[in-house]
Amino acid sequence: MKTEMDALGMDERQRLAWLLANRATLLLVGVVWLGMIGWELVQHRTPYFMLAMVPAFALTRLMTYRLYLRTG
Repeated sequence: MKTEMDALGMDERQRLAWLLANRATLLLVGVVWLGMIGWELVQHRTPYFMLAMVPAFALTRLMTYRLYLRTG
């Protein structure tokens, strides 16, 4: 399966930088998401949707990982 890294013709150093940037972006989004949940709780509002999406995203990531592991 061709990835965006293949399409951009990246060498190994560029691929590693791309993957590290993706990881940093994912971590930043997670921290912001947790901050949004915390803010809602401080305001005495329960963010049911945001809380429910945490395990939903984790399950989606696990399932896509397993799918790609089998097909790769």
